[in-house]
Amino acid sequence: MMYGILFTILFLAVLLLLQNKKNQARYTQQYIEEEPSPLSAEQIQLIRDSWQRVLPIKVKAAELFYGRLFELDPSVKSLFRGKLDFQGDKLMTTLNVVVNSLDDLSGIETMLQEMGKRHIIYGVDVAHYETVGAALLWVLQQGLGEYYTEEVEEAWAIAYGLIATTMIEAAYPA
Repeated sequence: MMYGILFTILFLAVLLLLQNKKNQARYTQQYIEEEPSPLSAEQIQLIRDSWQRVLPIKVKAAELFYGRLFELDPSVKSLFRGKLDFQGDKLMTTLNVVVNSLDDLSGIETMLQEMGKRHIIYGVDVAHYETVGAALLWVLQQGLGEYYTEEVEEAWAIAYGLIATTMIEAAYPA
């Protein structure tokens, strides 16, 4: 389950990066470094509505995510040992859990923390979280087309920032 969340987060990150380099800096690192803001009810609804548009193309979205992730940082490819279709399924499942938990992220906080700790074993470092966020946002942009608005992008970026921050803080305590 934890692997699925990681891969889901990775998928979302790949989408971010593909959007463009300018938005990557603005929406990934910014939300990881700053104290995360809670999501508003409107932002949660934007994420859920957009996620419903991605679910029918989840297999393709996962393929795009990993393709973009490896394009952005070819070194991360060595971190994956299994079949990417299996990893993609876990990513989509994890993203689904996160999207369905946005009203109360404390319910999945322990899961995210444990996932962050496990990713150290796989060789994931803090810099990878930015790349994953960029890839995820890019995939969302590709999959949503005209439905990928600035508001949708901001909502997903904040959500990813909350997730990444939780994982990073658990994996790399001060």
